[in-house]
Amino acid sequence: MVGIHTPSKLWQLLFLASGYIVLGKISIHFATMSEGIAIAWLPNGLILALFLLRPTREWPLYASVIIPAEIIADFPAFTYVQAIEFALINIAETMLSAYLIRRFTSNTHNFHNLHYVLLFIIIALCLSPMLSAIFGGLVYHTQIESQSNFLAFWRIWLFGDSLGILLITPLLLSWLELKHQFSYRSLTLEPIIMIPLTLIFAYILFSNDFSPNLLPTTPIIFILVLLWMSYRRGLMESLTMSVLISMIAIYFTVHHQGPFSIFSPVQNTLYLQEFIAAMVVSTLFFSVLLRQMNEKTDQLEILSKNLENQVAEKTSALQLANQKLFELATTDPLTHIYNRRFLLERAEEEVNRGLRYQSDLSLMLFDIDLFKSINDTYGHHAGDKVLISLVEAVQGRIRQNDIFARIGGEEFVILMPNTALNEAVALAKKLQKRIEEVRVPINNTEITFSVSFGVTTISEHRHTFDILLNHADKLMYQAKNAGRNRIIYSDE
Repeated sequence: MVGIHTPSKLWQLLFLASGYIVLGKISIHFATMSEGIAIAWLPNGLILALFLLRPTREWPLYASVIIPAEIIADFPAFTYVQAIEFALINIAETMLSAYLIRRFTSNTHNFHNLHYVLLFIIIALCLSPMLSAIFGGLVYHTQIESQSNFLAFWRIWLFGDSLGILLITPLLLSWLELKHQFSYRSLTLEPIIMIPLTLIFAYILFSNDFSPNLLPTTPIIFILVLLWMSYRRGLMESLTMSVLISMIAIYFTVHHQGPFSIFSPVQNTLYLQEFIAAMVVSTLFFSVLLRQMNEKTDQLEILSKNLENQVAEKTSALQLANQKLFELATTDPLTHIYNRRFLLERAEEEVNRGLRYQSDLSLMLFDIDLFKSINDTYGHHAGDKVLISLVEAVQGRIRQNDIFARIGGEEFVILMPNTALNEAVALAKKLQKRIEEVRVPINNTEITFSVSFGVTTISEHRHTFDILLNHADKLMYQAKNAGRNRIIYSDE
């Protein structure tokens, strides 16, 4: 079974027999019209639920129990022959319904699935009862004295079997499926108040004799109540409520009370059956549609969150990729400071800003002395280590807004916004002293090196970066020609 412990076969057979007899007695003595036809034949709902739950190989065993149970349930209202005929018709009807439903759906009994509910209604509430009503109507029409014609018997049998299945099977299967989810903590004040008030209203409505203020359409209000309960509490509780309302309506209608009592007994039965069918089917459909809408909403929320996460991941990856591309495009791969391309893009902006706002802007160009001899003597690997050591020495002594770039093999530029020439020269002296202290270990020796500086600042004569850089380059070569490890500066 679904969601429950499977009992032994003996207990299953005892449950089936006792349940069938009790529901049969209720149908005959509690919900039977004057002609002897039950308004709702409840036992069929029980055996259909069992056939849907159990393997087909077990069906003959259950069918053998249904026949004696039908005889006991029908006694003394019907003869043994009639009871056996009714039992065979009911067995054939429910077996056909269960077989077709299982044939066209997966072997799950889910009344929260619209496809399953539609098949259940078409097969179990329409097709199979219509076929069995032919044989049931013939039994009544030919063997039981009555003034009703065959068509009336056929219609009442059809609705009686359909209602019995509609009231019992979905409720039983839903209860078996959902009972493990039930908790008394889930009960709130709303159903505690709403359920008794609804049942009291149903009792008042159906127990009163007909009056001009009480119309046959008045019970439609219960459909609205059940739809609200389906929305608030779910399928199992709304189906339970619909069964209780139906039992109240059947009991008092049989006793010629309530809004349907103005009709003849046959019409009375047919209108009541139609009302119950409309009430339960609308509740079932609404619950299913609401459940599927909620599931779709949950799926959309999950998809939306997944999409948001994917977009965030893609955005993050794109940002990292863009950052990487920016670094590749603007950074020197060896020393990881800015390259010549980035310097040229930013330098012109800084020069224009300095001229526009009359702010200081200085430029320092320096070059490693005798760098070629370092490469020739120790190798290019040693030259790379020298370049890296130089950058490390400089980076710790410049400001964050200074632009430090490698523009050639061993040539470097520091562009210093808001820095006067004397401040730039002071920085050059600090860097010169620090670089003299640098030791680069290579194999078993240490390399020392020096640099030559050319320092200048913008003026009306040096109004572009190219002019500024060329002037600093001339000053730097003056420093080299003067003996290297020199600082030459000029604002002329």
